[in-house]
Amino acid sequence: MIENEVLKNMKTRFSCRKFKPDPVEKEKLDAILDAAKYAANGHHLEAWHFTIITTEEGKKELLDAVAPEPEEFKKFAPKGATWPFPSDFFGAPVVIMISYDPKAPWPDAGAFLAAGNIMNAAHSLGLSSCALTVYSKDVFRTEETKANRAKFIPEGYELYLSLVLGYPEVVPTNKPPRKEGVETWL
Repeated sequence: MIENEVLKNMKTRFSCRKFKPDPVEKEKLDAILDAAKYAANGHHLEAWHFTIITTEEGKKELLDAVAPEPEEFKKFAPKGATWPFPSDFFGAPVVIMISYDPKAPWPDAGAFLAAGNIMNAAHSLGLSSCALTVYSKDVFRTEETKANRAKFIPEGYELYLSLVLGYPEVVPTNKPPRKEGVETWL
């Protein structure tokens, strides 16, 4: 099988759920965000916006701004998880919220492709990441919390996904094998 540094990086990336408290260097964050801007997107409109939270005050403001626990959360959250999950952001020093203009073509695809670039770029720089699907459209779903969203999301945009990143507490040495039989060749 063909192997190169890009493929190796993609195969060794993992979703980290325990981060060191060490801050992430601004140069690395700049490089990661630059990589996000090169993601494929509908009609090359680049209709995304990235909100980067690197302070404890900013994280607290985000936690204070979110909606009350939705009923669906109880069905899907891990046992013992509290809303908003994870309220400590797994200890990550950085939260990146990815919003997109919903009027642009395929906004969810553009946001998720940017997230993939962020995750792979972070890993290539010695950082780890994890997608926080709970910090998506639903986090500002009530009338009360829709007013809070303006601090984090530009007017007219929707939040599609949030990521946390930082230096991992532990790097796994072996990954589980990938699922077989997921391809159809014609």
